[in-house]
Amino acid sequence: MIKTFITKSVDYRSFELFDESETSLGKIVYPKWYSTKAEIHIGSKIFKTDTKGFWTTSVEVTEYERVLLKFKMDWKGNIIMTSLQDGEKHFIIKKEKWYSNILVMKDENEKVYFHLKRNFKWKDFKFHYEIALEEEIDALTVLSIIHVVNYFSSQDDGSAATSESKKKN
Repeated sequence: MIKTFITKSVDYRSFELFDESETSLGKIVYPKWYSTKAEIHIGSKIFKTDTKGFWTTSVEVTEYERVLLKFKMDWKGNIIMTSLQDGEKHFIIKKEKWYSNILVMKDENEKVYFHLKRNFKWKDFKFHYEIALEEEIDALTVLSIIHVVNYFSSQDDGSAATSESKKKN
């Protein structure tokens, strides 16, 4: 059974995750609109994200000092996720098709866990995400993936805008 979640950009510094019945499951809060760091709030718990590495192509999600999730951008533009919550599990998040705005998450055996569609709403000038879960995934993982996709996509969007402006000059 496929579950559908949506993530809405509440303001320019937070995203909120809702299930099918529009119940809030948690949110991502950025201290500044351009920040690479974020907090993920689920109930009374607060998880922190931070970029790692020289090129900041890695992101870790922690609870206190314990690393729960690790994300790394590979040279193909795919996101490699390592979950350390229940042992070590590896996943890949990549575009469904090379020209698509839909991302798919698979495990090492090619089992599909979800499809994520990134939508830009011109009306309010904000991003919204649609998530179709094919397997059970906790809210922390979903919100962490949203943060990482948002972070890596903003880098791509910025580099595309920079290269376009260089072409015009």
